[in-house]
Amino acid sequence: MPAPCYQAWNQATGALTTFAAFQSSGTSITQARTMWQAAPASSTALRPVEWGYIFSAAESAAPATIELIDTGTVPATGLTAHVAAGIHKVNVPTGAASTVQLGTGLTGYASTAPTEGAITATRLIDMRQENGIWAQKQYPLGREWEIPASNFLRIRLTPGSTTAISFLCYVMWEE
Repeated sequence: MPAPCYQAWNQATGALTTFAAFQSSGTSITQARTMWQAAPASSTALRPVEWGYIFSAAESAAPATIELIDTGTVPATGLTAHVAAGIHKVNVPTGAASTVQLGTGLTGYASTAPTEGAITATRLIDMRQENGIWAQKQYPLGREWEIPASNFLRIRLTPGSTTAISFLCYVMWEE
């Protein structure tokens, strides 16, 4: 039996009746903004197997910087908390729910102005400078990064100009 995989977007997707709404970035070209964050349970590591994002339109200004990072034990704050219905079971639909910690400052997405927290160490998993429409990356099985229990996995977006960016992103992970 495969390891359980889960997927979450930076949007409430538990009961969609129309397309998911894009989240807006900030307009500061010097400030990263967390657009998605997951907090593993205190006894379970996460292994991202795929991540991706979509812009609502090609960025005609300077490219945005998008990062998939492990920020150690420092969370972003000011996020909208995900609920269990927004954490989708991928390969075992009748299996157990994800063990990620739900709640404000834990697993969530940006809809307000989140702050990055006092990050003291990060691991950069992937980074793109992008002005296209979308990107997606899968990690080969057995070659996934591991986010230790009590650390935080994030997607951060830094605009390349003072124009806000409309952005959707997701991560699929194994527990």
